Amino acid sequence: MRGKARKEVLKEITKLVGRLGKSITIPPHPSIDAGAERLLGLTRIYACDPALGVPLEDLGFFSFHFSASDVAVLGAEPKMMTSTILLPEGADVELALRIARDIDYEAYRYGVSIVTGHIGWYKAVKEPVVVTTVIGEARNPITPTMARSGDILLLVGIPGAEFLYGVAHFKPDLIERIFGPHTVRRWKKTRWMLTAVDKARDLAMFTKVNGMKDGAEGGLIRMLNDFADASSLGFKIWRERILFPPEILRLSGSLGFNPLAASSSGTVLAAIPKSAPLGFLRELIESHGFVTSIIGELVSDPESRKIVEGDSLREFPEDAEDPYVLLLE
Repeated sequence: MRGKARKEVLKEITKLVGRLGKSITIPPHPSIDAGAERLLGLTRIYACDPALGVPLEDLGFFSFHFSASDVAVLGAEPKMMTSTILLPEGADVELALRIARDIDYEAYRYGVSIVTGHIGWYKAVKEPVVVTTVIGEARNPITPTMARSGDILLLVGIPGAEFLYGVAHFKPDLIERIFGPHTVRRWKKTRWMLTAVDKARDLAMFTKVNGMKDGAEGGLIRMLNDFADASSLGFKIWRERILFPPEILRLSGSLGFNPLAASSSGTVLAAIPKSAPLGFLRELIESHGFVTSIIGELVSDPESRKIVEGDSLREFPEDAEDPYVLLLE
């Protein structure tokens, strides 16, 4: 096994909850990437993520945004965080300081207090790893359990952008030989696409949302299946409505992977009531620089997970290996 734990493992792990207090409102769940407790009229949201296998110059950025995104899609404002920076023996102190400064910069931008942490150099650590916990607050948290049959599935962001960012940094020749060096340079500079914090804020501000899920390893396959599991609903999506970058489609053909599985941090899948002014909502969100697409709808049967491809109605994949792991081999 490699990468994030599969559903069958998570189902077992999330049963191990210690002594669950009465204030816990969202306990560990295999399909929800954060937990919550209710305190004095506010809900506190907790999310924890590692950052590794990304370019070192962006490690601090991602260590903040991976966890903060999980908090934001539950309708919460990130407020506090902790960070653990683990480095190989002999790693430069300046690298540690750069990571810490980048975390500080992102935390300051979003009004988040860094309350504690840990940093160390260890023989067992082979590459820098940063683990953060972000704590947010919400009056009325948004969870996929609020979703209803008939809700529209709105995708905000660019699916597969995280994969292309990784290819541009780690295997640039795959893009350069087809699209040229300018495309490599462009995708190297797209880390700003790979956070869900601002997209989730926009959605919660502009419309009623019945649940959100941010993308990560496993792309749309994991996002849609996790959302369906968490909401106890099914879905029907249209493949032609998913706006993949052309580079993803070309690379998926030449490398033989399913673009639906391509890593997609920074994208947000949202369940929107049919009664919402969807056209106006998309205009508002797109005015902030984000791509939107209506890719499908939720259905009442939790076992019904379909994708329309051309004239064919097919079963949606339950799982697929994320092609991003090819970059780390």
